Amino acid sequence: MANEHTEFWLALLDQSHDTNQRARLWNGCLGWKLPPQMIVGPPDGGWPNLTCEEHEILETIAKEHGGYPDKSWSMNFSGHTFSDEANFSGLILIGSNFNNVRFKGKAVLFDKTRFYGQTEFKKATFEGIVHWHNARFNAPVSFAGSCFKQKALFIDVEFRSNASFIGVEFERGVMFNGSKFEEKYFPKNTTIPRLADFRNAKFMAETSFRRVLFGNDENAYSPGLKPERLADFSDAEFRATTDFRGAIFGGAPAFFNTTLHEDTDFGDVGWEKAETDRHWVDYTIRAWERLELIMSKLEKPLDRHQFFRLKMRARRRADGRFLRVVNWLFETIADYGWGVGRAFSWWLGHWIVASLILLANACFGTTTVAWWKLSLAALGTGFSNAHTFLFLTANGGYLEKGRKLLEDNDVWGLLTVGVGAAEAVLGPILLFLLLLTLRNRFRLA
Repeated sequence: MANEHTEFWLALLDQSHDTNQRARLWNGCLGWKLPPQMIVGPPDGGWPNLTCEEHEILETIAKEHGGYPDKSWSMNFSGHTFSDEANFSGLILIGSNFNNVRFKGKAVLFDKTRFYGQTEFKKATFEGIVHWHNARFNAPVSFAGSCFKQKALFIDVEFRSNASFIGVEFERGVMFNGSKFEEKYFPKNTTIPRLADFRNAKFMAETSFRRVLFGNDENAYSPGLKPERLADFSDAEFRATTDFRGAIFGGAPAFFNTTLHEDTDFGDVGWEKAETDRHWVDYTIRAWERLELIMSKLEKPLDRHQFFRLKMRARRRADGRFLRVVNWLFETIADYGWGVGRAFSWWLGHWIVASLILLANACFGTTTVAWWKLSLAALGTGFSNAHTFLFLTANGGYLEKGRKLLEDNDVWGLLTVGVGAAEAVLGPILLFLLLLTLRNRFRLA
């Protein structure tokens, strides 16, 4: 047996088949016997107020199974085999150890279970469906090397410290929908490189991380001790549909040497916190670059360019001043080659502004020419100056008359020296960026 108190906990667990009554006895025992120095939160609604009959039940269990825990309140089930359905729903578990445990029942229930202290499920085997709805881990937890042979439903689970799923095998579907990997009880004075660790994990069937939160509290870390990787899927395998829709990443996720299924959805993912993260810049650039390459191999241009843009924003923090300015201009004007509307606005706007300047210049030079003629001449000349390769205002060009009309009324000398020269430089650049965005958006391959 795992330790001297394991029989007591197993007997208490099997005392009732009613979930509510089991939770009442279990949590009532903790509220009655826990030393005051132990910081363990009560269940929702507070510690149960046990009846005299319930106290007698606990006394009987204690007499038959070695007494109440005294010095150690850790719950050690390591190596045990649960032959039937294991129901831990609603229980408060302290320092629980399920290493090498085998759950043979058709279902394993941890709904609304609260875990305190280091929790371990290393190399555990779950042969039935596992339910973790609204469970809460208030300290680090490790599932390293475990195997889930049926569905694993981690729905709205709170991982309040680092969670390890290294080498876990999910043979059937797995859901983490609505769960949170947070830093509320993250060790501040210990360098732990990962918050949510899924390295070498194997997802053999449909996988969903919808609306999952991967880190959100910058203030949880001591200076210089923030994990490099808040979510690490390096060397993992996703062999079926994978869904990250609506997830939020507090830092760039690691997908190095990861096998992603072609039906992987990164739609509506919140990358804002990852973009503003100022830590581990070199790693961040490599992480976005890797995801860009994966999306390219999967022929997903929308996602590929999304990660390209994130990479370019990260590079802005690493490059020198000149490249930083060029990088910023590329994003501002064309959203790194993806913003068709933005590039079109700059292309259209620059020669419209130039045309207005030419119109104002001509209006000061004459009172006899109709304003609409000057307006058409200004628009045509402004467009031509921005696209000199078309030779529209050259001798014999379609817009030659408009140019000459403006030249005759050029009171400030702006037509060639000022506006013309500026447009000759900016026009081709802005047109190139516009065409680049159109190519990126509508290319076939």
